[in-house]
Amino acid sequence: MEAKQIADLDVKTIIGLAGMPINKDIINPKNPVEMAERVRVTFKPVPPHYFDSEVKNFREALKGSLIKNGVTVIDWKEATTPGDTYGFFSRLFRIRKVRGNIHAVVAVRKEPSLVRRFFMKMAEDIYSFVRNDDRSVSEILKISGWADNFTIGNLQDPYNTQVITLKTLDPEFEDEDLAYDKKISIGLKNLINSMSEIVIGVSDKKFGIINMNLSDSIYEHNGLDSFVLKSLVPKIYAPIKPPVLNRFIKGEFDPDETVYADQLSELGKELKKTHLFPEGSKFNDRIRRQSHRDVVKKVMDGRTGVSYGFIAFVEAPKYEGEKYIDEPAWNALEVVESFDDGAVRIDKNERWYIKTVIKDENIYQQVPDIRIVTSRSGCDKTNLNPKSDIVRIGLIKGQLYLEIPKGIDLTRKDIRPSFDTFVILAQALSSSLYAPYLIKEGMPILHFHGYPDPNWFVDSEHHAGANNPSLPCGTVEAALLNYSAIYETANRNGNELKLLCLVESDHGVNILGPDKKYLVERLMSGTDDGHILLGGKYLPLLKQNALSS
Repeated sequence: MEAKQIADLDVKTIIGLAGMPINKDIINPKNPVEMAERVRVTFKPVPPHYFDSEVKNFREALKGSLIKNGVTVIDWKEATTPGDTYGFFSRLFRIRKVRGNIHAVVAVRKEPSLVRRFFMKMAEDIYSFVRNDDRSVSEILKISGWADNFTIGNLQDPYNTQVITLKTLDPEFEDEDLAYDKKISIGLKNLINSMSEIVIGVSDKKFGIINMNLSDSIYEHNGLDSFVLKSLVPKIYAPIKPPVLNRFIKGEFDPDETVYADQLSELGKELKKTHLFPEGSKFNDRIRRQSHRDVVKKVMDGRTGVSYGFIAFVEAPKYEGEKYIDEPAWNALEVVESFDDGAVRIDKNERWYIKTVIKDENIYQQVPDIRIVTSRSGCDKTNLNPKSDIVRIGLIKGQLYLEIPKGIDLTRKDIRPSFDTFVILAQALSSSLYAPYLIKEGMPILHFHGYPDPNWFVDSEHHAGANNPSLPCGTVEAALLNYSAIYETANRNGNELKLLCLVESDHGVNILGPDKKYLVERLMSGTDDGHILLGGKYLPLLKQNALSS
């Protein structure tokens, strides 16, 4: 399939430059219609004696809206095959496995009966007796999942098929004045109790969605079609996945030998008073059953909890030789063979060059080496220990690097880069190519699960991306949107950019700029006067503002 254009380069070129994986047809992530055309969904039959009419009505409306928006909805019998787990129990519970080529299964949440609870206890006892850390997700579910009242037990491939659970919307979730951390505590409980990637709560007037992005987005029923196309379809098309460690060249770094590690640690301490980075949650504190904890750990690549946002510091980009060359020099360079469109070329010193277009001017420039110190996944962002809480990621000639602090065991399961690693790298790459003044002396990036009021922004501050599809963290598509947003903002505003807010619907914002002190002061001001809040209160206003500007 021909690569699609985004920013001034095609998608395939950007992915190659940023070292990101290509594991599906390449599309422009700004177009959710194309995503919908590639998505296959099935609906698990409503269990007997299920009487919640609001959820049942929403289920039918959701099915109709998915079809209307181009999603392929597959009948349950066609989408499933008889289960092969313990024949007697499979027949007893009528277990059918959702085929691996289905991207999502929609189910309603029903509390298990006493009989079901008895068999769930039996299955967990069996699992505890035969438990082995080397078992795969499928093996764990084969031992314990046959008795569960959870749809994840109906999947052939839990890595490819997401579970979307429909349930009654918690009244607190509709309360705009309820604190974000309390809402997210409710949301996490629902995700864990249903063993689902996505939970949609339904009331008579509204519905809300929660996934591991930990948003608290609420929608009106008359906005269902828009929600399906711009929020739900992107989440199904591009599920949250942690960066795969075998894609990185691994090594160590000495935090004492880079000023950026200390700067990042100090940045975290300065941000503590904003309360934008609350303490994370440990799965072991919330998941009662060992088999479920083991499934989550496998899916999350060893991570044992979730945290809220990240902080990062991009080091000054490294160049060797001429940063800019003219067109004759560009034409004389060799083409990098892995880029079949000739967009990337290489000089005699093996430095990569690309042609970029900034304000309608062709600029031939070197692709720098990029290194970034960032908070590791799951740690306290406001109290970083440079010797154990900071990892260093790199991007050099399309190759990813991961360095952990010297002396730390490379196999430690809690030393993991952020889920947003591809987004962080895309932001750094795009800034170096299109807004080098942002990154020349290093650039802080702050991501939190909230939004600013549009009235908070002052001269030379901008926001972008509010009306993009709601793509989850950790995805190549989200990284592409952030890359494009920096290009478009820099192209419109030139060097007049003190602060850039990259909006990710149903997720949060990324705040970046060239001056750490300025960013901290602005965030402190915004949180003090209520113009920046965790949660989704200001997201609709940012969407409206983006449309009118």
